[in-house]
Amino acid sequence: MKSLFVAAPLFVLATVVLVNCGREPDQVSKAKKTTLVPAQEVKVEVRADGLAYLPGMEAPFTGDAIEVHADHQPPTVKKRIPHLDGRKHGEVTTYTPKGRIREVRKYDQGKPVSSDVYYTNGQKKIAVLLNEKDLAEGPYRRWHDNGVLESECHFDSEERFHGIEKDYDREGKLVAEYRKEHGKLVEIIFETPEMKAIRIEKETPSAAPAKP
Repeated sequence: MKSLFVAAPLFVLATVVLVNCGREPDQVSKAKKTTLVPAQEVKVEVRADGLAYLPGMEAPFTGDAIEVHADHQPPTVKKRIPHLDGRKHGEVTTYTPKGRIREVRKYDQGKPVSSDVYYTNGQKKIAVLLNEKDLAEGPYRRWHDNGVLESECHFDSEERFHGIEKDYDREGKLVAEYRKEHGKLVEIIFETPEMKAIRIEKETPSAAPAKP
């Protein structure tokens, strides 16, 4: 998605350069890298009209709001939030302190579109669509850090698993298949003994701590 942004001069000390290292869209993409450079915060405030403004300014903000890793010296970009006429528009990108992309959330004139999460090695980890509440809704895909599909299912409008969920091991072999309704497991279609043990462990409530 392309968009036109007006840069916010005097606020950002250096430009972050993004390099697209992805594969085909239906395959696991590698995260884009960013040049590790000093950065300065660009803070905006959301007012009663729902639009973002620079403090003290009357016109809605167009440009990149910047959050930084303040504990990293020098401070580096933590999140870059592009705005157009006061609304999020484009790729809201979250970075690790060392400049690796952690997540890319796309917006269109303030409307949430999608989210892609990445491992630190650059492989795509999770891909979902977003609804108007900024929650995941629709197809859900998750990959192992070696690029092999790990899980696929659907989210309902409240970001709960709903429908058939399939899980795969690191070689791509099906290890479990479940049917869920609004986050609740209603049917075990198939699972290996290993996956059964993992499921039972997750479902077993932890023991209460002993009283002194």
